Amino acid sequence: MANCIPVRCRRNVLDNAGVLKIRYAALEILEVTGVAVRSEKVQKLLRDAGCEVDEKSAVVRFPPTLVEEMARKNDRAVTLYGRTKKHDAHLDFDHVHVCSDGNGTEAMDFETRQRRESTRADVARSAFVADALRGHGVNWPNVTSQDVPQRTRHIHDLQASLENTEKHITLATNTTSWEVGDVIELAAAAVGGREELRKRPIISSIHTSSSPLVIEGEGLEAGLAAADAGIPICFYVMPGPGATGPATLAGSVAVGIAEALAGNTVIQLHRPGTAFVFSCGMANLDMKTSTRAGGSPEHGLTSAAFAQMAHHYGFPALVGGFVTTAKEPDEQAAYDKFASAIVPIMAGADMIAGIGLLEDCRTVWLEQLVIDSEISEIIGRIVRGIDVDEESLALDVINAVGVGRDYLGQRHTMEHFRGEHFMPIVSDRSSFDAWVSRGRKSILDRAGEEVRRILKEHSVEPVGGEVAETSKALLKRRAGKA
Repeated sequence: MANCIPVRCRRNVLDNAGVLKIRYAALEILEVTGVAVRSEKVQKLLRDAGCEVDEKSAVVRFPPTLVEEMARKNDRAVTLYGRTKKHDAHLDFDHVHVCSDGNGTEAMDFETRQRRESTRADVARSAFVADALRGHGVNWPNVTSQDVPQRTRHIHDLQASLENTEKHITLATNTTSWEVGDVIELAAAAVGGREELRKRPIISSIHTSSSPLVIEGEGLEAGLAAADAGIPICFYVMPGPGATGPATLAGSVAVGIAEALAGNTVIQLHRPGTAFVFSCGMANLDMKTSTRAGGSPEHGLTSAAFAQMAHHYGFPALVGGFVTTAKEPDEQAAYDKFASAIVPIMAGADMIAGIGLLEDCRTVWLEQLVIDSEISEIIGRIVRGIDVDEESLALDVINAVGVGRDYLGQRHTMEHFRGEHFMPIVSDRSSFDAWVSRGRKSILDRAGEEVRRILKEHSVEPVGGEVAETSKALLKRRAGKA
């Protein structure tokens, strides 16, 4: 698989006893506390399946046997298909696919260096740059098209993405059933029809809970519509330790798992066998500033624990990582993103979302996309580990070179250094004097040069004209509606 990280040096954050304790805590939450499910349609579905439904409060209490039965019905062989097959992302629990993070509302203009509201052009350009990156596997549009009416934003976001990346696209701006219908129609136009889309869904659909323990009806019914079309569901939960979840990480993870299991139970009752991805972004509340501490060490730990719990139940996981509250690509951005990413990657989370955005997932910088891609490749090299076999031990080469000589001229060196050594693009490993002679360029300068190279040299396989025609028809359809 291209553009993914094989995880061989796995490091879990929960022991077996901890996994079981969180499992049974989540089941108890669902049975005793329950989840408010604010959809009469879904309440009926759950009542018919044996759940206790309080019509006044909308709180549903789930029998553990039902929850676990539905957990066994999800499609465990999940593939997020690219527009071209070379970018298919197989969620097999052994590889990590790094995603751009989504739904930011601001952009740092690459030319003017002014922070402003994001536009459709930013959706397109960030998708194009990400398409070229080796350390990026799945495209969650970094930002939304703030320069178009809100009721057509989902159409513009998907069209701009389809036209500028060949990678799988996961969407979170289709929050109603009619928006889901629009994006399905547009994605189908890109692949030759609805049946082709069902065979190879090139989009997935993100739907959310409202932590703690609430699932709004409109978004949930939108998820049902996506499932009907064969679109994989990423059910995103965000209990924030200390705010919308217990301050203790284990407690917040238990709440998140309970919400995800509730979402899966609904989806599988409605459409058994739907591809369902446990998804979360659990950053704690910073008690000094009363803001979300995106990129904190706790963020990485909760992401890793959530992924481990998802795998325990047989679900792939999409979790937050590469996150930071830094305002520019500085030292804080570097250590926040590394710290929040390496833990869930080592735990084997199937997808890590976060690259390209700063200010806790608010503002896209094209340079940060490039820097984050390099960070993901560095972490990828770490978790790949060290091969130990006859070829890598190289005893014959060691004996041939002998004492006091170097290995630069050896065929073995030429055959192995590219696969064995990480080769950076924007990191500078030159001497101080060489760095000065080249203008003392910062990593931001070098990342900017790489962005310019990509914009000039990269190409994306064009989509058919049906996409533009379908988008035009959808925009016309929505224009006359309030």
